[in-house]
Amino acid sequence: MRLSEVVQQVAMECDLQDCTVDQYRLAVSRFSAWLEKPSEDTDLTTDNLNGFLCALQKRVSARTVRNYRVSLTRMWNYLSERYGKEPYNVRRLRRPKMENRPVVSWTTEQVTELLKIALDLPGKLRCGIPERDFSIAWIWVAYDTGLRPVDLRLLRWRDISLTDRTLALTQHKTGNPHSALLSENSIAALERIRSPARDLVFPLSKGGCRRIELALFRLARAAGFCRNYGQGLGTLRKTHATVIYREYGEAAAAESLGHVGGVRTVRASYIDHRAIQRGRLPASPLNGIKSCQRLLGLGGIIRLGLFGTGDLSLRKLRKHLVR
Repeated sequence: MRLSEVVQQVAMECDLQDCTVDQYRLAVSRFSAWLEKPSEDTDLTTDNLNGFLCALQKRVSARTVRNYRVSLTRMWNYLSERYGKEPYNVRRLRRPKMENRPVVSWTTEQVTELLKIALDLPGKLRCGIPERDFSIAWIWVAYDTGLRPVDLRLLRWRDISLTDRTLALTQHKTGNPHSALLSENSIAALERIRSPARDLVFPLSKGGCRRIELALFRLARAAGFCRNYGQGLGTLRKTHATVIYREYGEAAAAESLGHVGGVRTVRASYIDHRAIQRGRLPASPLNGIKSCQRLLGLGGIIRLGLFGTGDLSLRKLRKHLVR
């Protein structure tokens, strides 16, 4: 049986998101290209999978390799459950080492600079909305709400209350309901793109949004705007989380992003590492020690550790003793 047919069966039997099914198909396609033939169930062996992942890791990131591994092992699990294929030994499968880099978001000053740069965007969308107004509305709503780009593209006018300055929607990734607040700036930007009448607030596909994003960053680069490799308008979600964290704490940042996994995910992936509070100093071990005799009773550790070698003089003791 070809693995492309297995993907179809899994998609019919399981309630999966379209993006998940597309990921399965892409993994099977890349696996077939590596085999130089259409992949079949008999091709799913430990040696073949490890060889594919090893070759793939030379060209793409470890996170991408892990996603391909998850997709192909999902097909293998289905074949084992449904058709009795011998299960794989997870200890023998190649496991890419993940590198977790420090999170870097944009500052509020950078967001302001990006809004000013967006004013110079030329052109209009097919529906007649100026790309300038489209970009400004996107930036304001993304900054205020911390929504994922996919949720912004799927945002509908009926999800927004312009009078109450709120929005409520179902998150595409988790399927959970989420609500957020909008500032006066967001409402004003949305009012400018409200016409013509339509269902979607931002009526562009992923590719269309990417085209405007690249045009914006070309202007930004010419204006001296600095952004790190891989940073796009999705970085506004990290900026939102960082600002909320600084003002209200981790729990509020996780709630504001609509996370169901608590604060661990928001700290690991969204809060700028420069905003996270550094380690705290413990109380001094000398607190509460009032007499010289008790301090001298601690022995040579105090003499060597605090005052260097030699005897502990009363003059040095008066200078360094914590009262």
